[in-house]
Amino acid sequence: MRFAVRSETGYKRTNNEDNFFCNGIYMTPSECDRPFFLSGFAEVPCIFAVFDGMGGHDCGELASLMAVETLAEHAGKIREGSCDEVDAFVKDADRKLLALMDDRGIRTGTTCAMCVFGKNFFTAYNLGDSRIYSVKNGFLTRINDDHTVAEEMVRAGRLNPKYADDSRYSNILTRFIGMKEDELASKPDVYALLDYEENKRVLLCTDGLNKMLKHKEMNEIMKSAETVDDAVNGLVDAALNRGGKDNVTCIVIEWQ
Repeated sequence: MRFAVRSETGYKRTNNEDNFFCNGIYMTPSECDRPFFLSGFAEVPCIFAVFDGMGGHDCGELASLMAVETLAEHAGKIREGSCDEVDAFVKDADRKLLALMDDRGIRTGTTCAMCVFGKNFFTAYNLGDSRIYSVKNGFLTRINDDHTVAEEMVRAGRLNPKYADDSRYSNILTRFIGMKEDELASKPDVYALLDYEENKRVLLCTDGLNKMLKHKEMNEIMKSAETVDDAVNGLVDAALNRGGKDNVTCIVIEWQ
């Protein structure tokens, strides 16, 4: 898999609460203070994920960092294709974050959008409102559902889908890593057996990207970019040019 990742603080925030996991690579605390870009190759099986920490200065950074460090501990078995190990990772990260919150008297958490790439297919997992897309039949297609009050309102027919991203309820998460023990809260959605032939490129991003850009704009950038490097730079630059109101992190992966 050819991949590129980029993470930026943006223009409105003073710190970057996002993080990512590129088959074992993630941002250390010192690397969160400056723009981050990396591209390279990863042989299957491999894992890619983005995390969007919550809780304000320091707290969100701690949450996303703790999540990626915990993922690194479970990565070996997850690469083998074990969905049970993904559940174990989420529960382990939940436990560590809850202990951290009790110890420091803070409230925090993090989203998680993750893809595990095998030999002939990939499996996607999601908790929160970070997004997973693929370029399918020439168009950018969203794979996962958001875990937000706005998304629940859409499913209940109380909110038009085209207004969901701009709704004040889109910032209220219903599921994420760091919630108190609850079977649903700690269980990621699973989107399995996605075929490479139909999904040439995959995009993982935090909401600092998709809330700055319309789907049509993201689609045009993903389709027109010649390389994955061009894709992540085009997407992040466009989000920053639109105002960069939040941290923005994205990974683009392409099957070779």
